[in-house]
Amino acid sequence: MSQAAQQQDYTVVQLRRFPDGQGQVVTVREKLVVDATGAGAPAIDLTFLGVEGELPGSPVWTKWQQTYLRDGVLFHKHGSFSVRDLGSIQQNYTLHEFGSVVRANRTAVRTVVFPQASDKSIWVVDVDATTMVPLYWAEYDFQFQLLSEVEAVTFTDSVPAQLLPGPAPAGSVQHADFASAKTFLGDPPGIVDLPVALVNYGVTSIETRDDPLNGQQKLVTTYGDGVDEFVVVQVPGTTDVFASLVPPAKGKTGGSTGHTIARFHDASLRVLLFWDDGVSFQVAGRGSLTRLDSAAKQLYLQALSTH
Repeated sequence: MSQAAQQQDYTVVQLRRFPDGQGQVVTVREKLVVDATGAGAPAIDLTFLGVEGELPGSPVWTKWQQTYLRDGVLFHKHGSFSVRDLGSIQQNYTLHEFGSVVRANRTAVRTVVFPQASDKSIWVVDVDATTMVPLYWAEYDFQFQLLSEVEAVTFTDSVPAQLLPGPAPAGSVQHADFASAKTFLGDPPGIVDLPVALVNYGVTSIETRDDPLNGQQKLVTTYGDGVDEFVVVQVPGTTDVFASLVPPAKGKTGGSTGHTIARFHDASLRVLLFWDDGVSFQVAGRGSLTRLDSAAKQLYLQALSTH
């Protein structure tokens, strides 16, 4: 399974189910094309096809079409099940096979990927018996609440001839280490070389990205445990929006935030945000990863200690 995307060309039409802000499930039909290179990252194209139950051009249909144009590849890269590192998954998860099933008219093997820690997702994955490509996956928390799923409708073991390489978002540059990424950004003050923030998670990539909305450059560090990931995004030269929210201390003038961390959390997503020395720090991972809160505090202390 860990080598399937590097060795196998394939095209899948699949249904991806998202929880929306009202707790309802939105089902998006998409086409995934993976052009294997034999080694390293394959060329990937993820195309929006429509929203189940919505007519083309409706507000919901248009919203998701625009979302896929902007972030579609990231859904596959960060929002889907993948064996990202074979050695790490063997340390942090146990795999249990539960026999054969049929997906997209193909025989598949059902496997439960069970984490060692209780604040990580449990995955049920149906893997094509011939190609080892996942044809279905469902993500559950430890209360067995369904968080998300993707279901293949059709599968073809080939790709269109016109597919162009492009697994990374536009404006994204991979770097070997923090020092080279910092140099690429022009050595801005305030960004820091962050330590591994959680046990069993290691740095899997360091990249710089251009924000397509405002053109700002950001440093994105991805941490992984073989399956799960979280990211730390540092954006230099940003204004602390918390600065005016906290009233001044008694006998003093001017606002001060102290050490404030904003937090968003729902069943599928956990995001923490803070500012220091003109840099915004965003820590984002799966909603089930409760340790991400303490990780953000560790990262904030690390940022403060560099002054």
